[in-house]
Amino acid sequence: MAEFVRTVEGRTILMVPKSSLTSKVPSKMPAFFNPAAKLNRDLSILAYSAFVASSEKKTFADSFAGIGARALRVAVEVPEVEQVYCNDINSVAIEAAKEAAGLNSVIGRCHFSIEEVCKFLLKGDKEGDRYSIVDLDPFGTPARHVDCVLRSVLDGGLVSITATDTAVLWGVYPKVCLRRYYGRPLNNSYGNETAIRLLLSLTALTASRLELAIKPVFVHATKHYLRVYAKVSVSSSQANDVYNSIGYVMHCFQCGHRFNTKEYGKGKCELCNTGLAVAGQLWTGSLYDKEFVRKMLEQDPDRQCKKVLEAAVEEASEIPYYFRADEISSKLKSNTHSVQRIVEKLHAAGFVASKTALNTSAFKTDARINSILDVVS
Repeated sequence: MAEFVRTVEGRTILMVPKSSLTSKVPSKMPAFFNPAAKLNRDLSILAYSAFVASSEKKTFADSFAGIGARALRVAVEVPEVEQVYCNDINSVAIEAAKEAAGLNSVIGRCHFSIEEVCKFLLKGDKEGDRYSIVDLDPFGTPARHVDCVLRSVLDGGLVSITATDTAVLWGVYPKVCLRRYYGRPLNNSYGNETAIRLLLSLTALTASRLELAIKPVFVHATKHYLRVYAKVSVSSSQANDVYNSIGYVMHCFQCGHRFNTKEYGKGKCELCNTGLAVAGQLWTGSLYDKEFVRKMLEQDPDRQCKKVLEAAVEEASEIPYYFRADEISSKLKSNTHSVQRIVEKLHAAGFVASKTALNTSAFKTDARINSILDVVS
């Protein structure tokens, strides 16, 4: 494979297209590998390690494996996983994954296939059983495959789902978003959180139709890359309760007021009487299982991952939006206040407030924007 070269990510040897290490935008041909997604794969390894510590069956299925970057890292760096299933429609990519599996001496625990995603997932493992961890990391939207992912995971299993159609989820193409995710986006300063909550809503509603329920344990956003991790349970009663965690976010583009509500309705802003924009329906529940994130932290993450996880542990993620520090400073016509200082002032004034893992320059609070401006000024 003359066009492929060895590289090392984490503790794993990978065979990757030579051009992918030099190109700004990695090509899909002859196979896809994105070096810039290392942080996301690092976090995946931490999440899977935290999960398998308490799971009985330990199998992992990567449905869009490419050259096997994530699947092979699981085989090497999460040795508790007994069987790794690596699938991609690109036969060249799978050959590269096989070669790398040999180089890492994990070929005996790895299984390779070249199939359409849903066909691969619904076939199950070598015993015909569902998988304990299922990953879905497609080009663009995961929407068309969410049903298959949920059908292929064990009761009590973990799904990890990626969306990279951020122009859609951030509100550039609202009609496409409504069609794919059954919710309206917001093209504003906290668009990545709205996007993640739209993805979780789609996943939760699809699960409920299948008599399943999901519980988000971790989410992550990097530039155009959105990722959610959720445990899946077989439970018709929990599926019936799905709408307890589904609602809407109302946003005023005039004064910046925002709040969440269970009922859809446009209306006027109570602070400035301007018409409100609506996001949703979307997931309004918590984004993190704090105990799960602490288990991720116990895996000795590097500095970059640790920073994300420490913010997630402290985050008031039941608040489905955030405020950027520069947004507040702009309204006050002052120098930008530090996020830490804003959080401290809001706490002192009796409000809930925290940093957010989704934006290092932002914070969450239950205070309305007029109260934030009064407290910070």
